[in-house]
Amino acid sequence: RGKQVVCVDEGVAEHPADIADYDFPDFETERTRILEKWRSFVNGADEDVIYVFNCIFLQNPMCETMMRFGMEEEASANYIAEIAEIIKPMSPVIVYIDQPNVRSAIDGVLAERGDGWLKAVTEYHVSQGYGKQNRLSGYDGYIKCLEERRIRERNILCSLNMDCYTISQDITADELAELFSSVGWSLPAREQMELAVNNSTKSFVVRHKGNAVAAINWLGDYGMHWFMKDFIIHKDYQGQMIGTFLYRFSENFIKSTIQDGWKVCIDLRSSKGKEKFYNQLGFKTMTADDSGSGMEKMLER
Repeated sequence: RGKQVVCVDEGVAEHPADIADYDFPDFETERTRILEKWRSFVNGADEDVIYVFNCIFLQNPMCETMMRFGMEEEASANYIAEIAEIIKPMSPVIVYIDQPNVRSAIDGVLAERGDGWLKAVTEYHVSQGYGKQNRLSGYDGYIKCLEERRIRERNILCSLNMDCYTISQDITADELAELFSSVGWSLPAREQMELAVNNSTKSFVVRHKGNAVAAINWLGDYGMHWFMKDFIIHKDYQGQMIGTFLYRFSENFIKSTIQDGWKVCIDLRSSKGKEKFYNQLGFKTMTADDSGSGMEKMLER
């Protein structure tokens, strides 16, 4: 809080820690140039600025070492560890967006990105390096490349001595129960929690060093309404902007489902005393005069 935040996308011409053209003749030439760029960034960085970069710490090195040059996981890990050591003085935080179901994730963006994009990324992955070594081809081969890259990336992240958060969609009933307990909520029956997790329309979980620290579960019709069913931040992680990050991330997912000209309503029931937090996220506090009283009926057996 109170610091300037600079967000830089990958591929821009004047990126402070990356280069726009990766057309190197061999890996050693690339490694030398990229590490020099990272050192230059660290030496010239403003300590009063928070820098936010995407893809350049893990994805780009994995694409180059594994997909282009066909290197083994250990070699990729050693290269990424070199980068990690260079940026260590800046106390970096890694946020890894995990996709347990790679095929579903790619299927979901095909219509938006088009045939040209698909052809290009498929060719990149199957015609060289890992894809060529394993005789992969076509769309299925591309997916297999991504699935293996995900496995390696997660292994490498676990091997690094860095502050790392992951955001995923595979929360378990046990993790949800632990979050409930951390904030003093009463625990429903285990079977109820499993059903609640499995039948939520969409769920997102934030893990810190492998442990669930925040979760949000949604019910939605993909048309007119979404209801925030559960939103929990572990008591030891509250006040660190994790809740704001998780909400914004999940709201962006909802926005991605909205067609031009649509209006979609998000509803929630705030815990007592948390109204200000939701107001800061753009929610309006509704009164009985606005829309009538909210109502609830609890069934028991």
